[in-house]
Amino acid sequence: MAYAEKIEDFGNNNWYLIDRKPYRCPSCNSRHIGKAILGYPTEEDFYDESLFIIGCIPDPTPVQCKFGCRECDSKFWKDTPKMRNHIKEVKEYWENQK
Repeated sequence: MAYAEKIEDFGNNNWYLIDRKPYRCPSCNSRHIGKAILGYPTEEDFYDESLFIIGCIPDPTPVQCKFGCRECDSKFWKDTPKMRNHIKEVKEYWENQK
């Protein structure tokens, strides 16, 4: 069974850890989930509804998101030890800033 676990440590963004591509977005219930691509898109890619365009500036994570919701801009990362460790480090950083 697929799951989407919300990452609470990145503020009010709708970011999730997943085990596979979500069928529906847990934030807005949309089915418009696309494969994430980084960089300046071609005109063909821009209009391709199966893609989620991240843009030219990468996210502040060790790996880029794998999928995204084209309706509400939620982002989805593969649930890996590397990503979980990064989330733990960010949480510790923000706790030490208080």
